[in-house]
Amino acid sequence: MGNRTNLNLGALTLGFTSMVGQIIIIRELIVVFYGNELSLGVILASWLFWVAFGSFALGRLTDRLKPRQNLLANLQLITALALPLNLVLIRNIKSILKIPAGQIIDFVPILGVSFVSLSFICAILGFTFVLISKCSAGKALNPSLGIGRIYLVEGLGASIGGVIYSFFLIKALSPFENIFMLSGINILASILVHRSILTLLYILALCLGFTLKWPLSLERQTRQAQFRPFKLVESADSIYGNVSVTKIGTDFSFYENGFLVFTSGDFLTSEESVQYAMLEHPRPRDILLIGGGYAGSLEQVLKHPVKKVDYVELDPLIIKMAQKYLPPVKDDRVSILNSDGRLFVKKTDSLYDVIILNIPDPYTAMLNRFYSLEFFGEIKKILAPGGVFSFSLMSSENYINHEQAYYLASAYKTLQKEFDDVKVLPGNTAHFLASGEKGILTYDPDILLKRLRERGIDTRFVREYYLPFKLNPMRIKYLEKAIFESGGAEINKDFRPIGYFYHMSLWLTQFHPGKSLLGYLEKINLKFITLITCALFLAALLTQRFGRKDPRLPVIISIGTTGMSEISFQIIVILAFQFLYGYVYYKIGLILTSFMIGLVLGSLCINRALKKITNEKALYLKTQAAICIYPLILPLIFHYISKVGPEKETLARVLESGFVTLPVIAGFIGGFQFPLANKICLASDANVSKTTGLLYGIDLLGSCVGALIIGVLLVPVIGITQVCFFIAFTNFLALALLFFQKNMV
Repeated sequence: MGNRTNLNLGALTLGFTSMVGQIIIIRELIVVFYGNELSLGVILASWLFWVAFGSFALGRLTDRLKPRQNLLANLQLITALALPLNLVLIRNIKSILKIPAGQIIDFVPILGVSFVSLSFICAILGFTFVLISKCSAGKALNPSLGIGRIYLVEGLGASIGGVIYSFFLIKALSPFENIFMLSGINILASILVHRSILTLLYILALCLGFTLKWPLSLERQTRQAQFRPFKLVESADSIYGNVSVTKIGTDFSFYENGFLVFTSGDFLTSEESVQYAMLEHPRPRDILLIGGGYAGSLEQVLKHPVKKVDYVELDPLIIKMAQKYLPPVKDDRVSILNSDGRLFVKKTDSLYDVIILNIPDPYTAMLNRFYSLEFFGEIKKILAPGGVFSFSLMSSENYINHEQAYYLASAYKTLQKEFDDVKVLPGNTAHFLASGEKGILTYDPDILLKRLRERGIDTRFVREYYLPFKLNPMRIKYLEKAIFESGGAEINKDFRPIGYFYHMSLWLTQFHPGKSLLGYLEKINLKFITLITCALFLAALLTQRFGRKDPRLPVIISIGTTGMSEISFQIIVILAFQFLYGYVYYKIGLILTSFMIGLVLGSLCINRALKKITNEKALYLKTQAAICIYPLILPLIFHYISKVGPEKETLARVLESGFVTLPVIAGFIGGFQFPLANKICLASDANVSKTTGLLYGIDLLGSCVGALIIGVLLVPVIGITQVCFFIAFTNFLALALLFFQKNMV
């Protein structure tokens, strides 16, 4: 097998490993971090930082380390060993840090865990790319063509990996079986490059591992480690996430993506989640329960003389496991529906007397969409005249701090935009009640107790000795005062999910008392970040004009802004999909893959034209202009999709399927630009490893900054639309630098 074929195979293997490994690790870390999309920005930033480090810092060593063929084979062997060890480390993070199962993790450990756990494997992947590019450039008559070919083949491998994993491997194999498969592919690639005794030992160990079923054994043992000291009864993955069941005594606890959903036998929670709403309605007959049915809520609803109960649960695996370990609910009045609650509300023609939203607080984008202005409007449409809608959020029994008040006030104000009457019941859990008509809701415990007795309902907590305390006028007045005085709290919307940023701010006060994000939050707006960006570009312009002149600087800056933009586009599409459809855990692989497909197409297009191009600067300017235009189109697409109603079901399905292809365009632009930038910069500095490592590293560092700033901060604070405007403006400044640069080569 020739050297060129070996290098192409190495690049293909690298791309396949990077994509499949990235999807597996992101999914695993999301489970560790309880499905929080804010952590997705941190994970991606850490991944990109270390790949950039491997490319930029370690990539410079390729000129000194020889023979390069042996080095490539050894790097592939190291990758094969590092992959399963990395997954073992991630599964044991909570045990190492002594974090109990179900406890939310502080932001600092999330950052630290992501940064440390991804460091070695990602640095190796970045180093491998530069090494293969260096070898390819040395074999080619035109170095930029050699590098462009490797960039193309690596992207092709990533695309193939993403498609195969998303459609087949994710359903057929466990995470450890997939990781060991990746190890095997890297070992085979290593054999084709260079054979050694070490390679033979790796093959024997891998064959022995599969014979003795090591992957399945590691799957069980490491998953158990995530739930210590509880006994893990069962754990399984569905397309929506990981569902695990633990047992202590006679009680079972159910976790979704590592977050405690409910525990059997928690009568106080199940009664409060249902009885307040049911008692507020004088004659509840048709009931909609979204989530939490097997937590005891369904049993509480059926204590009332209801005619029909529609119980909606997104993940059928939760119902399947609940029916396996908990007493079944058998009642002809109940219809159990496996559907996304938001989609069900949008499509149903039924009207309900009481609608109970019984899901966790909006600590993720998927959950936040159930607390948005748009969802409340959809709820109002299916609420019967005099109907009652209820949900609950975490609160405090006796003291409401600044962050808690903002969090509750945002939900209250959002409800008030759609409902004429809104009331909140105080306690460790604040129960929100809303109705489209005045005079339905009451704070009078006597009225509620009278209905409780008339219906002959037996309760343990929500009864004579508890309701008067719960509805104490002084406690209600204190809670309402805290909410009304939070004048700066914003309305929570689908594409400006400020609700889960308020939740994050409140969550951080548990770990850092006295330190608040809200003071900084009020200062962050489009004008503020635009001024900061202008200042940075002005500094770059002055440096170029009066400092050391580097003709590559505008290209390097544009590659950085492109990297920031490309990752931002992926995060925006992922979050927008989550806001609209709610199961990105399943689609995340397809969204990442579609970007890589676009990158391959862009690389293929530019590589075919690279020899014929006579004016690289003009073409590069057009490419940069395309990056300015693309983010301006995204909000229009999202707005159109969000307005497609249930009556256009066929169109809605087509749009959902087409949604994951949006990153193809962004990937095409990035794949087109990178080889062109290499050709421009190599004309000024012919050192391949230095130039390619620099550009690849800057691209990834820009992506790292974008993942942190866009994913963690700007999307929830200023919203997707304004973020898209900001990205367009930033790339316009980079375009201006390129345009006014006299000598770009």
